[in-house]
Amino acid sequence: MKKRNPDKKQPVGKEDAKFLSNIGRTGIYILTVSVFILSLICFGLFFNYVFFYQEKQSLFVYSYDYLSRFVSKPGGMLEYAGNFIAQGFFSNLYGAIVVSVFLAAIALVYYRIAAVLTNRYLFPLLLAAIAACLLILIQTNINYQIHNSLGFLAVGLYFLFAISQDGRNARISVFVFFPFFYYLTGAFALIFLGMFISYHLFRKEFRDTIIILLIAGVSLVIFKRIISLQPWLNLFYDPLPGKDYFIRPWLLWLFLLFFVLYPALVSAAGNLKVKSEFAALFPLVSSGIVILLTVFMLSRIYKHDNAVLFNIERMFFSADWNGVIRLQEKHRLRSPVAQYYYNIALSEKGLLCDRLFFGPQDYGTGSISIPWNSQISMTKIFRGVYFYYSIGLINEAHRWAFESMVVQGFHPENIKMLIKTNLINGHYKIAAKYIYVLKKTFHYRKLAKEFEKMLSDPELIKSDPELGEKIRLKPNDDFIIRIRNPKMNIISLSESNPHNKKAFEYKMAWRMLEKDVEDVVGDLSTLIGLNYSRIPRHIEEALLIYRMVFGQFADLNLVTISSDTEARFSRYRSVLGPMSGKKYPAGTAIPGELRNTYWYYLDFKK
Repeated sequence: MKKRNPDKKQPVGKEDAKFLSNIGRTGIYILTVSVFILSLICFGLFFNYVFFYQEKQSLFVYSYDYLSRFVSKPGGMLEYAGNFIAQGFFSNLYGAIVVSVFLAAIALVYYRIAAVLTNRYLFPLLLAAIAACLLILIQTNINYQIHNSLGFLAVGLYFLFAISQDGRNARISVFVFFPFFYYLTGAFALIFLGMFISYHLFRKEFRDTIIILLIAGVSLVIFKRIISLQPWLNLFYDPLPGKDYFIRPWLLWLFLLFFVLYPALVSAAGNLKVKSEFAALFPLVSSGIVILLTVFMLSRIYKHDNAVLFNIERMFFSADWNGVIRLQEKHRLRSPVAQYYYNIALSEKGLLCDRLFFGPQDYGTGSISIPWNSQISMTKIFRGVYFYYSIGLINEAHRWAFESMVVQGFHPENIKMLIKTNLINGHYKIAAKYIYVLKKTFHYRKLAKEFEKMLSDPELIKSDPELGEKIRLKPNDDFIIRIRNPKMNIISLSESNPHNKKAFEYKMAWRMLEKDVEDVVGDLSTLIGLNYSRIPRHIEEALLIYRMVFGQFADLNLVTISSDTEARFSRYRSVLGPMSGKKYPAGTAIPGELRNTYWYYLDFKK
């Protein structure tokens, strides 16, 4: 590597020396602390759902088999390290601190790169602030994994070493280390390669450029033909951030290009002139503007509904049904996922036909179940497993969980579901295999030990509040599951196990969402046979509509509708009467307590 040829500068006087000292000490300290605090607030208070999502997308297992999935491919060890770190993301505080430390370290490293590349101290702080703030912004994407930030940090450290050392031995060590760095970081080594080339081309130093290109080319061929046998696309891209996860993929390319051209940008910025009267304040002021702009962009990116949705999902996964119901009724999210979770939570609490319309039902029967669709990613479609598990179709729940494991690999929810379904079905040897996997994790080891106790004492399964109930909900005989017709699955289960109240209530909820009042009333005898102590609220509301339209029905004589529902129906009709012939958007003239009724759904929901 040639001796560096620093940018030309004016002689340094006393004031310049003081300025240099101020930038080198105070400036970078302020930037590092600012990035850390901004990141800690951002990911600790607002975007902490990122950690919940990412922790649920992978399961770090302390085993050789798990490690072997990563050692055989370039960049695998970087992903392995990222997954090791992400296993603690069940704690928002841990996640926020880890991410903040990484981002602050990146700000420091890229500042040092800029400071080495130019003798002018106006722009290193600004460019380091841009690098760190770009990473803060992209980290808010739930699909941007922690190993990506680790990769950018590793690239920065490698490049800083490459430009900070002079001499033949240092030059050789940079070249010799490249194949190993490519093995460790995968395509992040190509970002280093781009930085190295842009640095030398900008300085018109071609010898080292040719050497590093030859080494990189030979390394890629060796990994392709001999070591990893990965497709070329994987060799050139993995494990960089997935472009498919971004609404505007070109923004991701610009983001990556910024780091590739970082040395050239630093050198080009060194040629810019700033008036002497502004020089002392420019680094701190310009960096402060970047941070303030980042805060503004974060405020635009943040969506409160997303945070609430992931909070609902967190409660759902921990079986906090009351929490799910409370949050959805408070925030009334229009998301089909939130409404789907809400309906399952109601079913688990035995409230599906009592509170179905206390939350929004914007998707009709689409919020009861998620039909299988091979065109939808497994990450999204996997949520459909919980409907089948909740209602008692355990074999179908097992199939969905197994499909998820095959496509996605191990993650906490599919492994837990596979353990539960096998315990319920009495397949203890298979359950033991998945329990063994869960035992080799950090966060889920205690849960695995609880499941392990059930293997030697099946009575614990029957007495377990969750698993015991699912055993009682199972169908009594086999029938064909129609993956695109959940309604028929509900009906078949209800016929196979007439004592399954969940199946009955799902059947009634489905009919109400279809506005099929006649079938709701037609199944009244089944309700009577299930020994309800009272008629569920929304079924009462359907009966009153039927009575008003069609008159008394024979089975109506066998049930008693509560006086509260009768009075509520009278109030609803009295409010609705004056509205006849008038236009009110979505029934806004209806009082709030009357919008939580089946009547409101019938009249104002399409």
